[in-house]
Amino acid sequence: MDINRLKVFVNLVETRNYTRTAKALHMSQPMVTHDIKAIENEIGTKLFDRSNKYVHVTRYGEAFYNKIKPLINHYYMAVQDIQRASNDEQNTITIGFSYTPFNSLMIPIWIRGFNALYPNVKFNIETLNHNKLKHYLETSEIDILMSSREDEEGLSNIKIYPLMTDHFFALMSKNHPLARQPRLSFTDLQNERVIFVDNDWVGSESVKLQEKLLQTNDHLEVTYTNDFASAEILINADQGIGFGLNFIYPDNNPRLVHVPVEWPQVIGFDAVAHKANEKHCVHDFIKYIQNESDKKRLFVNWYWWRVLKRI
Repeated sequence: MDINRLKVFVNLVETRNYTRTAKALHMSQPMVTHDIKAIENEIGTKLFDRSNKYVHVTRYGEAFYNKIKPLINHYYMAVQDIQRASNDEQNTITIGFSYTPFNSLMIPIWIRGFNALYPNVKFNIETLNHNKLKHYLETSEIDILMSSREDEEGLSNIKIYPLMTDHFFALMSKNHPLARQPRLSFTDLQNERVIFVDNDWVGSESVKLQEKLLQTNDHLEVTYTNDFASAEILINADQGIGFGLNFIYPDNNPRLVHVPVEWPQVIGFDAVAHKANEKHCVHDFIKYIQNESDKKRLFVNWYWWRVLKRI
């Protein structure tokens, strides 16, 4: 039975007047009459006795009304609940990323800044290694993947939003003898203690850099860590030299220094979304962080200009 016809029936029971029901439901009076007759034909009994001015409800009509009114109320409550849940989902952004000091620093700043403009948008976070995150993006379990360009290999049906680019550097204590050099070659690292990050947490270009260091130097003392958080702790504790980019290790630690490494590859950092993602808030957030990253890019360019000027 048509829910809209039942709505007409309930209203007519309550108004006892065809004209009032037609006006309340923005219908013509003949259409109200048509819907009531259709319900009576379907049920097979008379629900109303009609007079010139008012409509009298039969005892069957009263019994039907008492059963149907709560059901209609529950129907509209269910519709509202689903619409509310759908609206909440449409206004929720799930960001996926592998933990890095940069992400830990910048993503909260981006979220706070975006919420100042769009206070109704909510955020969820997934922190996993990049292989699992790529799977989550393809299955739409995350809306945005924060990723280096090298990590995006093998993904399909995605749209890439560039945020910034950078070159590799060595990260070490300011008291380390190599910290005073303007640039490091791989052979400069002979006999040094170095911190490597597991391949599940770094991109292909980072893996190549670590492999090149091993091939070039016979006497490296290597400590392998499971993720960037562990690597950062060891570097801060003067347990070795780490390698990264500004979108992994931002230049905000007064104890540490970034020394450029002779590695020509330029690495990009991107926000990645699935092409089928139609959430407006997702695209608004990406545009916002692109604008913020433009400001960060100006800082990074100034930083490297300052470094190169020392050479």
